[in-house]
Amino acid sequence: MKPIFCCMFMLLCSITSAQEFKRLPPEGKNIDPAVWETLSSRVLEIQRKIDGLAAVSSDANDWQPDVEVLVRAVHLALDQNLFFRKSETKIANDLLDESERRLKAVKKGDRQLRLLGFRQEKRNKPQLLVGGFRSKIDDSVQPYGLVLPVGYEGSDTPYRTDVWLHGRGDTKTEIPFLHERMTRAGQYTPNNTIVLHPFGRHCNAFKFAGETDVYEALAHVGKIATLDNQRLSIRGFSMGGAGCWHFAVHDPGRWYAANPGAGFVDTIVYQGWVEKTPYLIDATRKRLMSWYDVLPWANNLKNTRTIPYSGEKDKQKQAADRVIAKTKMLGIEIPYIIGKNMGHRIDGSSSKIIDDTLAEWAKHPTELPRTKIDFTTYTLRYNKIGWLTISGLESHWKQSRIQGQIMEDESLSIKTSGITRFEVDFRESAWPETDQRIKAVIDGQILYLDDWNEAHGLQCEFAKERKWKVVEKIDSGLKKRPGLQGPIDDAFCEKFLFVAPSRPAQHGTTQRWINKEFKYAKERWSRLMRGNVNVVLDSELTEEQIKNNHLICFGDFNSNQYLRSIAKNLPIKWTRDTLQVGSRRFESDQCVPAFCFPNPRNPERYVVINSGMTYREFSNISNSRQIPMLPDWAILGIDSQEDSIFAGEVIAQGFFDETWSLPDKQPTPTR
Repeated sequence: MKPIFCCMFMLLCSITSAQEFKRLPPEGKNIDPAVWETLSSRVLEIQRKIDGLAAVSSDANDWQPDVEVLVRAVHLALDQNLFFRKSETKIANDLLDESERRLKAVKKGDRQLRLLGFRQEKRNKPQLLVGGFRSKIDDSVQPYGLVLPVGYEGSDTPYRTDVWLHGRGDTKTEIPFLHERMTRAGQYTPNNTIVLHPFGRHCNAFKFAGETDVYEALAHVGKIATLDNQRLSIRGFSMGGAGCWHFAVHDPGRWYAANPGAGFVDTIVYQGWVEKTPYLIDATRKRLMSWYDVLPWANNLKNTRTIPYSGEKDKQKQAADRVIAKTKMLGIEIPYIIGKNMGHRIDGSSSKIIDDTLAEWAKHPTELPRTKIDFTTYTLRYNKIGWLTISGLESHWKQSRIQGQIMEDESLSIKTSGITRFEVDFRESAWPETDQRIKAVIDGQILYLDDWNEAHGLQCEFAKERKWKVVEKIDSGLKKRPGLQGPIDDAFCEKFLFVAPSRPAQHGTTQRWINKEFKYAKERWSRLMRGNVNVVLDSELTEEQIKNNHLICFGDFNSNQYLRSIAKNLPIKWTRDTLQVGSRRFESDQCVPAFCFPNPRNPERYVVINSGMTYREFSNISNSRQIPMLPDWAILGIDSQEDSIFAGEVIAQGFFDETWSLPDKQPTPTR
């Protein structure tokens, strides 16, 4: 290590060590021991009854989350000391009362949430419900709120549906969230519209697992009500406004409209880091910001209708201002509502304008199929709009673009940039109506397509190898693809399992770091992401678990039995003496690797080595700091005492290429 790098890293440590980062969620207030004991006993008893009934019910998945979500809220508050107001112990008892009432209803045969939560006296007002779904990520039951409109006619009628993303409150954990959703209709209750209020994993601006939760909550509601998929909107304010912006640009084809209020659209400007950053933001870290920074994706707003709101005196107004300036440059006209003399809130007159505009837009849903598509992406995590799906990129985290158009003669015109593979799929619209051959012009190259699939609508896949060609067989080679493209944090957006080592590491220094980081990763997931921590010992890992989970393995290639079994198939080599990344070597007793890679025993899932979520206490200050902090791989020093930003000194880091190989040109040290 060169002395200049040592000095720079020590200076960084001294700066960050001087600042105490707040706990998230914050520590609650101590409650009366007798009250704690009563609540704890009730939680155990009701959960026992739920488990007992579920064990003999063939349809437990239909009703159990809607009952258990109320009990879990109280359990987490007791377990993590998350009572913030005196009134919350009474609310906790009310939630347990409601869970018992629902359990009795289930025994009588009422299974659906609408029946479980129905209140006869509220028929002349919007009906407020709270429900739960079992997360595919970690099997935890996650809450949501639901507002059914006056005159709701049941699941036979399709309804416009607004997804409303809430603002951040550090203390808005499960108990206050559920109470609010049971007692308040919310900012907007449009006529003949279902409003869904996802919880989104508490305070993370609906990113990562919180983003997955939004889609899962929407899918869950779709099982108990009929949602008009041509009239889904995404809306939100403050933290919810930030979430709304990124849902709008990442998945514009899903929403007939987007209504972001306040929030933020990037990290550097919002945090005031334009001139000076609290840690080194090199080219790799800058590229990673393209995941949730909105402006690089602004061209995608061509594919939906957007009506942002800002208070005239709100400091967060700069977010929408910057998007509007960007979209004007791109030739996109967006109505922008500014509340006169308003700070960080929405005034009544602005609310009416927004509601009236969305109601008018809802009369004219998106055409099916879309005749024009113009979609930009930086990662295959966001790869689909309408009848176009991108399945291969030249390089991740660089701008890639696809433009598709159905011409008047029913031919296809497609232009691409930075894309190596894509699909067209018209099953939803059954286009074209005839069986004629379809002419496709792709980047000036003409192909004629025959639809041999029995399903209605043209379906075809294309790959580029100097020239475009129709794909006739599945490519089984290792490559980055949707759902398996990195970086490390991507593994925590889908189902995963921690795999603990059964033996000590080869160096005591390494073992101490692994012990600390493994404990930290589990606690961080439990507390910040409000999730279940699922752990298996390496020697007890089953084939079914390997098949169904991303495996988050802690240990070295000797101490973790599973890592030992796949070590020869991993791109980073780790022996007692040496860590080798391509041609570069590091001393094994001074550093550890952290990386993600397709699991050699199941290339459909990741194996992640020695890392949980990569954003740490430094991000607790603001959800705008909750961003991926490490790329696909990194070499971390293990002797640093400062770990609030990174798990250790980042000695080297980088991305694997599109075939999951180490690039020939290795990056320079990051320190």
